Amino acid sequence: MNAYQVLDLEERLDVSDEALAVAFREAGKRLHPDAGGGEGDFSGLQQAREILASPSKRLRHWMELRGIVLDPRGAVSAGLMDFFAEIGAATQAAEAVIRKREAARSALAKALLENEIQMAREAVEALQGRIGVRISEACGGFAELEQTPDGEAAARLARDLAFLEKWRAALRAMFSRLV
Repeated sequence: MNAYQVLDLEERLDVSDEALAVAFREAGKRLHPDAGGGEGDFSGLQQAREILASPSKRLRHWMELRGIVLDPRGAVSAGLMDFFAEIGAATQAAEAVIRKREAARSALAKALLENEIQMAREAVEALQGRIGVRISEACGGFAELEQTPDGEAAARLARDLAFLEKWRAALRAMFSRLV
């Protein structure tokens, strides 16, 4: 499957969320079962959107369309490992606060934890923002890859992006537990 063709988008690494949403809506009008499309057609459309919505999956897909299969194994960038340590510490602190809140039996005990919960929320939210910035920065390398597709550089970038996306999802789930 070529996700770009399914969504009628140009084969570029830089796909905005807005362009993807518009393309999905337009294709959905044609392919949704209620509009005469088959169940498999719409399922393929959803899969195409999932691929192109994720920078790491989009990069892998784009490279595969060029005959370059990326090796998912390997290390992430050194700076990313340091960032992971920060994420791990914030996640552990948030988990500890959540456990305290779950163990609290009275409204007063829960109220006394509100400051800690708010601090944990702010820490998780700040990390989510920093992850967003790192993803944007990493996607800044897409233009160079489009000019000169380099399998090794693309694999490293795809791994970094995959980890950032995974951490962002984990922090979003953590944040919802802190609300």
